[in-house]
Amino acid sequence: MSLKWLLFSSRGNLNRKNFWITILVLYSIPFLLTVTGDEIFENIGKSEISFLMFFISKMFPRLFWLFVLACSYYVARKRVNEIQSSIFIPILYIVSILLPTFLQTAKLDNLALIFGIIPTGITFYLGLAPPKKINLS
Repeated sequence: MSLKWLLFSSRGNLNRKNFWITILVLYSIPFLLTVTGDEIFENIGKSEISFLMFFISKMFPRLFWLFVLACSYYVARKRVNEIQSSIFIPILYIVSILLPTFLQTAKLDNLALIFGIIPTGITFYLGLAPPKKINLS
Protein backbone atom coordinates (compact mmCIF):
# COMPACT_ATOMS: atom_id res chain seq x y z
CA MET A 1 0.00 0.00 0.00
CA SER A 2 1.59 3.26 -1.10
CA LEU A 3 1.21 6.53 0.76
CA LYS A 4 0.21 8.31 -2.45
CA TRP A 5 -2.63 5.85 -3.01
CA LEU A 6 -3.69 6.01 0.63
CA LEU A 7 -3.89 9.79 0.92
CA PHE A 8 -4.69 10.98 -2.61
CA SER A 9 -6.79 8.35 -4.36
CA SER A 10 -10.47 7.55 -4.04
CA ARG A 11 -10.11 4.18 -5.76
CA GLY A 12 -9.83 0.93 -3.92
CA ASN A 13 -10.90 -0.33 -0.53
CA LEU A 14 -9.58 0.23 2.96
CA ASN A 15 -10.18 -2.30 5.71
CA ARG A 16 -11.07 -1.36 9.28
CA LYS A 17 -7.58 -1.83 10.71
CA ASN A 18 -5.88 0.34 8.11
CA PHE A 19 -8.66 2.94 8.39
CA TRP A 20 -8.12 3.35 12.14
CA ILE A 21 -4.34 3.46 11.82
CA THR A 22 -4.57 6.06 9.05
CA ILE A 23 -7.08 8.26 10.88
CA LEU A 24 -5.16 8.16 14.17
CA VAL A 25 -1.82 8.98 12.55
CA LEU A 26 -3.36 11.55 10.21
CA TYR A 27 -4.99 13.51 13.03
CA SER A 28 -2.24 13.13 15.63
CA ILE A 29 0.44 14.83 13.52
CA PRO A 30 -1.32 18.22 13.12
CA PHE A 31 -2.51 18.05 16.73
CA LEU A 32 1.08 17.66 17.94
CA LEU A 33 2.21 20.43 15.57
CA THR A 34 -0.47 22.73 16.98
CA VAL A 35 0.43 21.99 20.60
CA THR A 36 4.15 22.44 19.89
CA GLY A 37 3.55 25.64 17.92
CA ASP A 38 1.40 27.11 20.68
CA GLU A 39 4.11 26.32 23.22
CA ILE A 40 6.77 27.98 21.06
CA PHE A 41 4.53 31.01 20.58
CA GLU A 42 3.94 31.38 24.32
CA ASN A 43 7.62 30.90 25.22
CA ILE A 44 8.86 33.52 22.77
CA GLY A 45 6.16 36.02 23.66
CA LYS A 46 3.73 37.93 21.50
CA SER A 47 5.78 41.11 21.36
CA GLU A 48 9.10 39.38 20.62
CA ILE A 49 8.07 36.94 17.90
CA SER A 50 9.22 37.39 14.30
CA PHE A 51 7.00 36.79 11.30
CA LEU A 52 8.85 33.59 10.40
CA MET A 53 8.40 32.13 13.88
CA PHE A 54 4.76 33.23 13.92
CA PHE A 55 4.20 31.46 10.60
CA ILE A 56 5.95 28.30 11.77
CA SER A 57 4.29 28.20 15.19
CA LYS A 58 0.76 29.37 14.36
CA MET A 59 0.04 29.30 10.63
CA PHE A 60 1.80 26.13 9.47
CA PRO A 61 -0.17 23.80 11.80
CA ARG A 62 -3.46 25.37 10.65
CA LEU A 63 -2.51 25.02 6.99
CA PHE A 64 -1.47 21.43 7.63
CA TRP A 65 -4.97 20.80 9.02
CA LEU A 66 -6.34 21.67 5.55
CA PHE A 67 -4.05 19.06 4.02
CA VAL A 68 -5.27 16.52 6.57
CA LEU A 69 -8.87 17.44 5.80
CA ALA A 70 -8.33 16.77 2.09
CA CYS A 71 -6.64 13.45 2.85
CA SER A 72 -9.50 12.52 5.19
CA TYR A 73 -11.92 12.71 2.29
CA TYR A 74 -9.93 10.14 0.31
CA VAL A 75 -9.50 7.84 3.30
CA ALA A 76 -13.25 7.99 4.04
CA ARG A 77 -14.05 7.44 0.36
CA LYS A 78 -11.97 4.26 0.27
CA ARG A 79 -13.69 3.01 3.42
CA VAL A 80 -17.11 3.76 1.89
CA ASN A 81 -16.05 1.73 -1.16
CA GLU A 82 -15.50 -1.30 1.06
CA ILE A 83 -18.71 -1.03 3.07
CA GLN A 84 -20.65 -0.07 -0.09
CA SER A 85 -22.41 2.84 1.55
CA SER A 86 -23.50 6.19 0.13
CA ILE A 87 -20.84 8.18 -1.69
CA PHE A 88 -22.10 11.31 0.08
CA ILE A 89 -20.80 10.12 3.47
CA PRO A 90 -17.22 11.37 2.85
CA ILE A 91 -18.59 14.79 1.86
CA LEU A 92 -20.81 14.85 4.96
CA TYR A 93 -17.78 13.79 6.99
CA ILE A 94 -15.67 16.73 5.78
CA VAL A 95 -18.52 19.24 6.24
CA SER A 96 -19.16 17.92 9.75
CA ILE A 97 -15.48 18.40 10.61
CA LEU A 98 -15.56 22.01 9.37
CA LEU A 99 -18.91 22.99 10.92
CA PRO A 100 -17.78 23.20 14.59
CA THR A 101 -14.91 25.48 13.55
CA PHE A 102 -17.31 27.94 11.94
CA LEU A 103 -19.67 27.76 14.90
CA GLN A 104 -16.83 28.54 17.33
CA THR A 105 -15.82 31.48 15.17
CA ALA A 106 -19.39 32.78 15.40
CA LYS A 107 -19.16 32.46 19.22
CA LEU A 108 -21.70 29.62 19.30
CA ASP A 109 -19.63 27.33 21.51
CA ASN A 110 -22.56 25.23 22.76
CA LEU A 111 -23.65 24.41 19.21
CA ALA A 112 -20.04 23.73 18.24
CA LEU A 113 -19.80 21.18 21.05
CA ILE A 114 -23.01 19.46 19.94
CA PHE A 115 -22.01 19.43 16.27
CA GLY A 116 -18.54 18.21 17.23
CA ILE A 117 -20.11 14.86 18.08
CA ILE A 118 -21.23 14.27 14.48
CA PRO A 119 -17.76 13.73 12.93
CA THR A 120 -16.89 11.42 15.81
CA GLY A 121 -20.02 9.39 15.09
CA ILE A 122 -19.26 9.22 11.38
CA THR A 123 -15.68 8.16 12.13
CA PHE A 124 -16.92 5.33 14.33
CA TYR A 125 -19.47 4.32 11.69
CA LEU A 126 -16.78 4.17 9.02
CA GLY A 127 -14.32 2.42 11.31
CA LEU A 128 -16.68 -0.19 12.72
CA ALA A 129 -18.99 -1.00 9.80
CA PRO A 130 -18.35 -4.45 8.39
CA PRO A 131 -17.66 -4.80 4.68
CA LYS A 132 -20.62 -5.83 2.54
CA LYS A 133 -20.41 -9.40 1.40
CA ILE A 134 -20.86 -9.89 -2.31
CA ASN A 135 -23.02 -12.86 -3.21
CA LEU A 136 -21.42 -14.43 -6.27
CA SER A 137 -23.95 -17.22 -6.72
